[in-house]
Amino acid sequence: MNGDSQTPIYDQIYSQISSQIISGKLKAGAQLPPIRTIANELRVSVIPVKMAWERLDKDGFIIAAAGRGTFVADVSKEHIQNKVDTTAQELARETVKKAKALGLSLADLCEYLKKEY
Repeated sequence: MNGDSQTPIYDQIYSQISSQIISGKLKAGAQLPPIRTIANELRVSVIPVKMAWERLDKDGFIIAAAGRGTFVADVSKEHIQNKVDTTAQELARETVKKAKALGLSLADLCEYLKKEY
């Protein structure tokens, strides 16, 4: 977690967990640590962890089983692809917005991307 980031802690937690599920690092059925354990390890309040867990649950990445814990959901390939597409679109939108604010054209931005990759 980056406490200096403009991105809220709950979004950082959500992004890290969902990315690990999408990449397959966290497998379906894997039990996640309790919210308090995560909060203690990250040295943050339980509130942002709870917010991240609620969003992960809403988006179908995890399943909370009362009294048993929280588990990685069996996420379909279609669901993963939809999430990747949505995230890529958001990233592209934000990148173009920032480039325009700097006075860069789309062609300029493409040139920078080509240099990097």
